[in-house]
Amino acid sequence: MNNAVIWIGTGIIFISFITALLIPQSTKSYMKGFFLCPLMALLVSLNSICGSLFLMYSINLFFLIQSFLFLLDLLFWSKFFLTILNHKSDAVLIKILTATVFLIAFYLLFVSKVNKQNLHTVALSTICKTIFCVIYYSRLFKYLFYQNILSEPSFWIVTGVILYSCLSLPFYGLNSYIKLQFPQNISSSIFSISNILIIIMHLFFAKAYICTIRLHKA
Repeated sequence: MNNAVIWIGTGIIFISFITALLIPQSTKSYMKGFFLCPLMALLVSLNSICGSLFLMYSINLFFLIQSFLFLLDLLFWSKFFLTILNHKSDAVLIKILTATVFLIAFYLLFVSKVNKQNLHTVALSTICKTIFCVIYYSRLFKYLFYQNILSEPSFWIVTGVILYSCLSLPFYGLNSYIKLQFPQNISSSIFSISNILIIIMHLFFAKAYICTIRLHKA
């Protein structure tokens, strides 16, 4: 099941990457360079596929690539939220959280256990992104009666991110416990839910692309 989800997800992420690359970006500055998000997700998926298909694929190289892409993803979302949130206090909080999580993750991934999958760092990152999303919503809903938030691309992007972050957090945080309590095939199927959530997140991104196109035509 997990392999099938990865293949399907890779196809959807590839479509998301091509769409993000081709959509007009003049209306919203934060959409410039957004294609980097699905690009990094695509590289993570391809790395996972290579790790499962090729027996000679180095496990150390696999985790090194995953860890590097994980850190880039954290920096990307930090930059994204800094772009859409204009308040100085928000920017300070985002920078502090990003620096703290980045340093902890860098130590755990590259200094402590570079050859092992440390999903607690992913859980820490999802908490960080969830906080970013809450800050965004707290600012957005103040202007709820002054603008149509459903036509705002950032609303759909952030909604996809917070949905993924909140629902996937238990799977990342309890991964070791799940592996101990269930056989390998069952634990793998349980963990595939987190990959399904990634697919759902990119479907929300697709809605954001549609909104961007409509704003460009308006």
